[in-house]
Amino acid sequence: MKKIFYLLLACMLVLILNADAQIYGVKKPDIKSIPDIDIYDLNGNHTTLKKLAKNKVLFIDNWFIPCPPCFMEMKMLHRLYAKYGNEKEFCFITISRTDSSIVRKFIAKDSTLAKYVNAYQYFSQLTYFKLPVYFLPGCNAKVIVEGKILHQIDPDHPALCPDDALHFSGYPTVIIFDKKGNTIFNKSGYDGNEAAAMVEIEKVINTALTAN
Repeated sequence: MKKIFYLLLACMLVLILNADAQIYGVKKPDIKSIPDIDIYDLNGNHTTLKKLAKNKVLFIDNWFIPCPPCFMEMKMLHRLYAKYGNEKEFCFITISRTDSSIVRKFIAKDSTLAKYVNAYQYFSQLTYFKLPVYFLPGCNAKVIVEGKILHQIDPDHPALCPDDALHFSGYPTVIIFDKKGNTIFNKSGYDGNEAAAMVEIEKVINTALTAN
């Protein structure tokens, strides 16, 4: 019965969320270097992307709740973070489009967000979330926890969200910058092929880490 429930949940989420998880408006020209934008973490501490990335390879994954492809990708992201998270010349972060208060409850498995936590666990095959999460001020998309509407992806100020600030149109999107702040990898979407994704991304990371 439990297996059937998760299968139905997965089908429902894919049907409802697939278009929203893929495209947001018109894509701008690919970003060439790290923008000097303000971000803040789960504790409300503010910094900038450039400060975080100073003399480091910067890895950014962009996601939101609820986004099945984003959730699917999380298993691979946790593997990458476990492998490279302690590298002195490497900075790994995720940026969420979802309101920070909701993300905190999501990570803590708050009962009011059970449907989203269950979806995450189904798609990611993980029972935990241990990735660093940051937010852009003003980008605070909400989710609906009661009623018939499953989610509401529109934030108060869409132009302040990462898809606008970092010039991409689909979620999830991974962007990697080298130690000089130049873009060396930019890819939207996730097809579930974890092995291929790991090989592709690790090649970029390793090359960037060994460069002067």
